[in-house]
Amino acid sequence: MNKDLQKLYSLLSQMEVYSHAGQIINYDLETAAPKGGMSDDARDMSEFSSMSYKIAKSKEYIGLVSKLYKTGYDKLNIWDKKLVKELYKEVQKSRYVDIKTQKEATTLYNNSYIIWAKAKEDNNYQEFEPTLNKVYKMQKKLLLLRKNCDKKNLYNTLFDDYEEGFTTVDLDKFFDDLEKGIVPLLNKVRAATYVPRHDFLTRKVSLNKQEEFTKEILKFNGFDFNRGSVSTTIHPFTEQFGPNDVRVTTHYYETNFISNMYSIIHEGGHALFGQNIPKEVYTHHLGEGFLSMAKHESVSRFYENVIGRSKEYIQAIYPAFLKIFATEMGDVSINDFYEGVNYVDLNNPLRTEADELTYSLHIIIRYRLEREIMSGKADFKTLNQEWNRLYKKILGIDNKDDKTGILQDVHWASGFGYFPTYSLGNALNCIYVKALDKDIDLKKTVLEGHMDLILKWMKDNVFKKAALLNTKKWIKDISGEEFSAQPYVDYLTNKYTEIYHLK
Repeated sequence: MNKDLQKLYSLLSQMEVYSHAGQIINYDLETAAPKGGMSDDARDMSEFSSMSYKIAKSKEYIGLVSKLYKTGYDKLNIWDKKLVKELYKEVQKSRYVDIKTQKEATTLYNNSYIIWAKAKEDNNYQEFEPTLNKVYKMQKKLLLLRKNCDKKNLYNTLFDDYEEGFTTVDLDKFFDDLEKGIVPLLNKVRAATYVPRHDFLTRKVSLNKQEEFTKEILKFNGFDFNRGSVSTTIHPFTEQFGPNDVRVTTHYYETNFISNMYSIIHEGGHALFGQNIPKEVYTHHLGEGFLSMAKHESVSRFYENVIGRSKEYIQAIYPAFLKIFATEMGDVSINDFYEGVNYVDLNNPLRTEADELTYSLHIIIRYRLEREIMSGKADFKTLNQEWNRLYKKILGIDNKDDKTGILQDVHWASGFGYFPTYSLGNALNCIYVKALDKDIDLKKTVLEGHMDLILKWMKDNVFKKAALLNTKKWIKDISGEEFSAQPYVDYLTNKYTEIYHLK
């Protein structure tokens, strides 16, 4: 190995130790820490982050990255080329961010989570408003410190961190196409005379039974319990500590069992990606951060929706469902179950509980508010009112609560810019599923319970180059198609036209 690369690997290993420690503390903060201990967790996370950042700002580290990128790049293999290219980009991005500013930002984001959690509990946006404003100002400050910042459109620079190659021009067109395709379909559903049976969705189910069903689903989908675990939290997430430690979290509600069911299928999708990416991602220190959020969301939503809400999947897991919930769900048929999990709750204000049809409309609202925030035009004092206005306009929902409104998501506590990746993910899997179906017949494979064959196809086609290609090139490599919203709109139209007996 190149001596300079070997030295860089050594520094990256040290940074990964600090990052790992910070991740564990963050996991504790969001799953098990008592309220009184949260501030201590936030303090220690900031400390470990600063230790890692000191290495990233050292002359040795910057020198090695710059030298490898400028003079040794052509001699590197494909994985190390990707590593050095991305590290050089990060060096340039944080070049003028000193350690003091970085620690200030990390402390703000960590404390912001605590303030958000209390404001949500109190159903009071005004408790969070000053902090949200500070988060915006910090985000803007960090962006303007960059040499290549698009000062006329901060959101372009911001979103490039998550999806290289996408701009607001791409996003505006994508979301406009989605709105034009989904809103008329939603209006047809709203006017439909046929409504799927859904009374059983709110039946009381013990948390113990739900926990048992969680394990059955994860096992059925291919989750490796020797390299992963499950816990509970306020806002479900998946944490990737390394190739052999992927932790899934969920939230149980006694009167909403499918909330956990689909949270766990979704987060389990993230975990399957993490457990099955090429080993080179770790041996070359690329890590999860190089997989892009849209790619990750495409996989989690592929398992959650394209597979998890399909008639074939419901039929395949029905025996386990009936065995565990025999008392509560004994009168629920396979078709009841299938149509019920695809029922469109026209009054649901929560993104995380949204059906496939309305989900991206929630994202459109967040994207447009983020654009407004990053352009400096947002009025933070009345942002909750603007949120509610857009919900009424786009989703037809008359929401008044902050808890189920602007405070429902934790994401803005740590910045802006990645909400669009959730909808991009939905669109991406509707493109590559066509290639999968052509190769292995998706419906038949799911119905027969051969989830291992699906995982193998995903490893060979979806996961294999995910860390090497940007999202536009990646989807073209998998499917031969350019990225667009149309396959996603077609998928939703076909599915909900059938379920709701639309003309």
